[in-house]
Amino acid sequence: MSRDAADLGRELRIESQFCLDNGFALVDAGDGTAVLACEVLDRHTNRHGNAHGGLIAALLDTAMGVATRASGAFDNLGTASLTINYLRPARGRITAHARVRRSGRTLAFCEAEVLDAEGRPLATASAVFAVASRDASNARSDSPPT
Repeated sequence: MSRDAADLGRELRIESQFCLDNGFALVDAGDGTAVLACEVLDRHTNRHGNAHGGLIAALLDTAMGVATRASGAFDNLGTASLTINYLRPARGRITAHARVRRSGRTLAFCEAEVLDAEGRPLATASAVFAVASRDASNARSDSPPT
């Protein structure tokens, strides 16, 4: 993992049970980038024996979310928009490489691609995340204003 990921190591991990159940693994992260991997198993395939598009979508979305968190500026985020282009069927070990293209106070714009074990592109994606900064998250309180 990069130096930034080591610094953020306690925060940068896959916590979603859905992602854990599907075998998503954090390979690298830091400075607004992330790499996640997944082994396509029989339970992940469609009727043609290829990775189901939903698996690829979830891997891309998760990788871009981790990249956004790896920027170090945001605690809380949610996907506002996700666009995926499927280029070829996926089998075996796949990796999602994500990066933050630009971020502002309330939105982060990301892009990612999924590659096969030979480095061939299988899918590309772009996403917009609604974000809350670390300072804004820490300033919030559950109690109403007085």
